[in-house]
Amino acid sequence: MFNLLKKIVALIVISVICSMPQVFAQQISFAPPAEQISVSITISSEGDIQVVHLVKKSNNVKQVDTISGTITNLKVSDANGNEIQHAVIGGNLGVTIFPTDENIIIEYDLSDALFLDENVWKWDFFYPVSSQFYFPEEVDFVFANERLISLKDAKGMNCHGCDMMLEYIIEEPVIFKEVTWETKKFPILIRTLDEINSFSFDQPSRSISFETNEGNQFIILEIPLELLWNPYVVYFNDKKIPKHEFSKNDTHIWLNIKPESAGKVKIIGTSVVPEFPIMVPLFLGIVIVIGLQFRNKINLR
Repeated sequence: MFNLLKKIVALIVISVICSMPQVFAQQISFAPPAEQISVSITISSEGDIQVVHLVKKSNNVKQVDTISGTITNLKVSDANGNEIQHAVIGGNLGVTIFPTDENIIIEYDLSDALFLDENVWKWDFFYPVSSQFYFPEEVDFVFANERLISLKDAKGMNCHGCDMMLEYIIEEPVIFKEVTWETKKFPILIRTLDEINSFSFDQPSRSISFETNEGNQFIILEIPLELLWNPYVVYFNDKKIPKHEFSKNDTHIWLNIKPESAGKVKIIGTSVVPEFPIMVPLFLGIVIVIGLQFRNKINLR
């Protein structure tokens, strides 16, 4: 009886709140925030978004804030698909859930959040609850605040209390460059929407250089460590710029940069492919040590 009375009072208050202008409703929390077990965000190749909140059961009225955007196909149910009594606040700004003995699933489609800008998908995302993102199969890299995140061998990514500019590209072009030093060839892969010109490798200065045609585009280089060892320092038009390094494996590294305009990029490493095979000085050193030890033994006799 008491729970029923609570629900009736809650419905009256919510009906008043829901009739208020949206701007005012944004400033109101009708109930304490619910404990969310998980927030799942799935993005399709066409940029469609589906959000699923798994909410922990509670004996009290709780509120779940929705992710910013235009919400459609809202559904609130239990694990068996049975509809759960709820109320929507302020034009889909939140969902109020009444006391329940089961965990609750809140599902909806979201639009007007992710947009395509010159072949780059972008989302200025903010949500204080940890969220899991799942991307189209064609996406193996994403950028969070311009920082490179690899999705290879992963189903998605976790974001803990997210405030980020999310960006990704579907099937971006891959540019193949090859550096030849002595008799060995070193392939370098470049992924970018920009145009890369005048690519060159300079062994004495331990550097790779090239020119960008447009700028303001992500550039990911896959660099063999045998050719140019990290960490790297990157200059754009002779000015040092930020970069992010991400180890692919024991032999290669990904380097991500975003020049602000067209211009010249120079990547300087800490060590470079030697002018003669790396095993030669090691072999010579061993021979010298053995020779000295042998000589010392002869002198002792």
